[in-house]
Amino acid sequence: MDIAVIWNVAKARGDWTISSGDLALDNPLRSAVMVSLFSDRVAPDQPSQTDQAVGITPPGNAANSGKNDRRGWWGDAYEPDQIPIGSRLWQLQRAVKAGDTAILRDLKQMVIEALVWMKNDGVVTTIAVDTAWSATSANVVEFSVTLTEPGSAGPQTFFFSWAWEGL
Repeated sequence: MDIAVIWNVAKARGDWTISSGDLALDNPLRSAVMVSLFSDRVAPDQPSQTDQAVGITPPGNAANSGKNDRRGWWGDAYEPDQIPIGSRLWQLQRAVKAGDTAILRDLKQMVIEALVWMKNDGVVTTIAVDTAWSATSANVVEFSVTLTEPGSAGPQTFFFSWAWEGL
């Protein structure tokens, strides 16, 4: 068992919680997914064409000069050949919803990008991601992550939602 990370959608942050006077425990695969998805990966210097298509802009331009923080974990700077920790989901705060599919496609790509280390390290054999707009809130996207561990009887599926302003 691992320490449980409880995600608060409205506040866009995760935290540990206390249960019976001790840290709550959870499925270690779920904990790895939570850290991988909801830790901020460093943003590239320049967004890709796909990122730009949904409105993700480079840090520090005139439109978002107050948002020039590329985020990320400082320890990644010491391991340039390793896959950075976390995801770029935080960049979707700068995305503009234009149509129903572009953000969902980018979200799926970002989730897979954040979890690919699990497949590379042999933690899982398959990764599947499904994304959809919430039926109850225009500012929320829902997504599921289905992972199969080596030698397991079946896959495990985890469900998440991500809310942000500006969509």
